[in-house]
Amino acid sequence: MSPVSRGRKAKKGRKAKASKGGKRAAGFGGSLQRSTHGLPAGAGQWASTALDALMAPPERPEWFDASIAGVLHRADVVLTAQGPRELEQAVAELAGAEVYRALHDERRGLWFDWLFQELAEGAAVRVREESHRQDGAWEGPWWLLHGLTSIGSPALRSIAQDALATAAKGLPAGTAAGQPEWLGLLPQIAATGDVWEMHDAYGTRFAVIAGFCYPGGVDESVFLFDIDACGDIRLFGADVFDDVDQAAAAWRAVLGEAAAGARPSLVETAERLYCLAYLDAGEEILIGSEPRAVTDNWFRARRRTHDLVEVLGKRGMPLPETKSLFQGIDTTPMEEAFTGWYERRHGTAPDPEVVGAVAEEWLEGALPGTWHAASPHRAAYQHSLISDWIPGDPVTVAARALLPEWVRWNGEQTGLPEHLIDRAVAAAAGAEPPSDCAAGSL
Repeated sequence: MSPVSRGRKAKKGRKAKASKGGKRAAGFGGSLQRSTHGLPAGAGQWASTALDALMAPPERPEWFDASIAGVLHRADVVLTAQGPRELEQAVAELAGAEVYRALHDERRGLWFDWLFQELAEGAAVRVREESHRQDGAWEGPWWLLHGLTSIGSPALRSIAQDALATAAKGLPAGTAAGQPEWLGLLPQIAATGDVWEMHDAYGTRFAVIAGFCYPGGVDESVFLFDIDACGDIRLFGADVFDDVDQAAAAWRAVLGEAAAGARPSLVETAERLYCLAYLDAGEEILIGSEPRAVTDNWFRARRRTHDLVEVLGKRGMPLPETKSLFQGIDTTPMEEAFTGWYERRHGTAPDPEVVGAVAEEWLEGALPGTWHAASPHRAAYQHSLISDWIPGDPVTVAARALLPEWVRWNGEQTGLPEHLIDRAVAAAAGAEPPSDCAAGSL
């Protein structure tokens, strides 16, 4: 991914190549997996490579057939569901298993919205083909279709509903009469408007917990968005829980000491949801190492974000407006404050060009409100970015040496305990971040 595509400024020759985004994608064979909303239905918009996406329409991936057949073969597992929440979870896991497998085994042609469309259409065909049998073989794909209406974004939900309508027309009269009435609730899940937020001690990992239910208050639950802003703003985990306390406890368990003191509080101003606003506005990059907690919620998290944003807007609390995080950044105040601190600490001023280079890298892409947030994960991320600059260049060498001091100063600005600052400083010097500070997931 080029710096132009992310809106970044050139580094005056300081870098050998783009760092943010590009480095993480490089570990995935140079293949970018990106979903783009707002395009024609069924065009999932996943590119094998950036060049392929620009130069030619995608070819239908060969792995689709086996993936769809596998889901339909296992569809009977959804019939154990006792209500809409259980059915939704079963379908999310079936679809998520294929996203996970494709990320790890296929690695190309990862057009997941397109897969969703063909899965819905395939389920409708299976319902019609099996509807005349006496063993109820049509019920699994029938319930699967209802579950897809609950996890798909508005465009994908419409596709699943159209497939349901097509399947229904092919059913013999009276065939669906004995089906549970609650199946009709699946596409109508909605946000209650109650939302809570919490963050770790470093201020770069966020939990947004939102209430949801089906019509009539059926199957009330909360959805947890676990958002990391140490580098690119990304979803690092998601899941459905019975209540806020259960979701918060699960999130704290992942992050350990850094989140031990975090408690969820009701969101009353939209500014507390910058992390969700920028997640919603992002490119939804998958790098291939995502755990099942992310792939199981790949479709559902997008749906839940849409539902939540819609309700908050109706309540007069729309998400904060987003803008480029790579343009118009004034690094001067931080450069001057750090230079003064460094001079008092060491008795000599740091090289202004090096300070400017580190400050610019640190602030580019930073979520509003996290300018001083100095987590070990962010420090390690910055270390990797600077390591991507021109090898052996004096500015590169000096910036790597200065980064630990920069991280220490930032940690002091937020009042971090010394032992937490020391973790981040060690990561800035090249040490592996502690497991409870890295990008762990639910």
